[in-house]
Amino acid sequence: MGGSEPVISDAVRSGDLLFLSGRAAVDPVTLEVVSDSFDEQAAFVLREVGEVLEAAGAGWGDVLRVECHLADGADFPAWNRAWCERFDPPRPARMTLVSSFPMPGILIELQVTARVPGSGS
Repeated sequence: MGGSEPVISDAVRSGDLLFLSGRAAVDPVTLEVVSDSFDEQAAFVLREVGEVLEAAGAGWGDVLRVECHLADGADFPAWNRAWCERFDPPRPARMTLVSSFPMPGILIELQVTARVPGSGS
């Protein structure tokens, strides 16, 4: 520790699989939650996931599985709307849980598994 390296990786690749670390709506510079709106947090998280996928040579169509954690089950309908706007059928496998977060104010966190196209399978 002692350097400026991140505590966790954005993603780790194993063969043709890409495992993204959990993404929450936290500004990487200020380390503060970006909004108290669920819709804004969901959009922020999905944008960040898209950037990590693109950096690895993958895209939304390569996503295989999404694990979603919500702070409040009442946000489930809003999550379903965001999900359907982001993913066309057939959509990836998914699970959604209601969880508590170590940082107050986080309303959603995603963990994504994708394939990297053109990597041999």
